[in-house]
Amino acid sequence: MGNWGVKSYEIDEADEALDAGFDRVHGAEYERLMDDRNPMTLDQVHRQLANPATLDAAINALRETFGEDLETWDEVARLAYAGVVVRHAESKAAIPPEVRDRAISWLETEDIDWEEATARRLRREKEIALLRSKR
Repeated sequence: MGNWGVKSYEIDEADEALDAGFDRVHGAEYERLMDDRNPMTLDQVHRQLANPATLDAAINALRETFGEDLETWDEVARLAYAGVVVRHAESKAAIPPEVRDRAISWLETEDIDWEEATARRLRREKEIALLRSKR
């Protein structure tokens, strides 16, 4: 594991899955928007392009990395999954109920030691509330 912020999607595994999902669905358009000459932030690019197809593609990228059986995934894989879902929820993409509920469950049972434990706890509570509001 490399990059750790306090948001679920700030870990490398979630970031890589999101990148793969957006690239698989939007290809050249995603590359154009991610170009350093584009003044849009990453948040703006994701908000513009996020949709159910990019969510599915990002989750499929996680499956390719961690295996098809989600129940065997470790804590990092589960956090990456939750991060992908949270990022799409923040971007106002539609989230299927079973995907949303799995992300909520995995966030509620997260058992990872964080360097900034209080900041992570507060962020996790915010992410769970966001996902619950999508019901």
